Amino acid sequence: MPRLRHALPGRLRARAGPLGPAPPAGAARVLSGVDGRDGPLRAVTFDCWGTLLFERDPGHAQRVRVEAVVRAARRGGVALEAAAAAAALEAAWRRHFDAWHAHRATGSAEMAAWTLDAVPVDPAARPALDRELARALAEASLETEVAPLDGARATLEWLAAGGVRRALVCDTGYSPGRVVRELLARAGLLDLLEVLAFSDEVGVPKPEARIFEHALRGLSARPQVSVHVGDLRRTDVAGARRLGMRTVRIRDHYDDPSDHPDADHVADSHAHLLALLAPLAGR
Repeated sequence: MPRLRHALPGRLRARAGPLGPAPPAGAARVLSGVDGRDGPLRAVTFDCWGTLLFERDPGHAQRVRVEAVVRAARRGGVALEAAAAAAALEAAWRRHFDAWHAHRATGSAEMAAWTLDAVPVDPAARPALDRELARALAEASLETEVAPLDGARATLEWLAAGGVRRALVCDTGYSPGRVVRELLARAGLLDLLEVLAFSDEVGVPKPEARIFEHALRGLSARPQVSVHVGDLRRTDVAGARRLGMRTVRIRDHYDDPSDHPDADHVADSHAHLLALLAPLAGR
């Protein structure tokens, strides 16, 4: 399963090479509201998964998690088949997914406990097993290949060179903020992000205003001179727009087919995104 969405179906990858298709003529005008009386672009906040990072093989991390459930059951005195372990983990993920839709932040600790609730392990062993499984679920992505989207580092470098502040606004699932930080570092992106707002640390997921406010406060930026870039309409677009930010939905890795209102503009790639942002940053 994704952290929150790595394995969602229907992803659309740009087909015009690593830089994606060229933006249509005049595309930058869509975001012109940022640089009117409110002043020029001061900050850009980014979603993480499907916007800056992606897993090359999300199934590998999930297999690692299923194996961890089998081991935890064995330590608790239960011989559990992999299929049963996967089913228990899937049920826990559904509870997490429902909580996410209800704007509640849950993560690997809760999912570990929910998973083991379905396995009749020794009750005396539960506290230790819960902790061990939570750690294994959280760190499974460290055992798979996580890579930046094409052009992601170039986008962040370009913004930094122009003095535009940069933050991450990330909903966490299995992988908490401490793990995502490591993945960002491995991808060469961590040093280019000035503020990191993770739902497991802030206490709420997108589209709640508080997680966006946390990022903007750290950047000393007002919503009216800020843009949020993400791939999901329900969380990225709705949450940022409600706060007064301009929005860009990037569909390089995942093209959200939901019927929620769309962003102010849709970028096919990071190259397209830069073409949208350049006039706002005065470049």
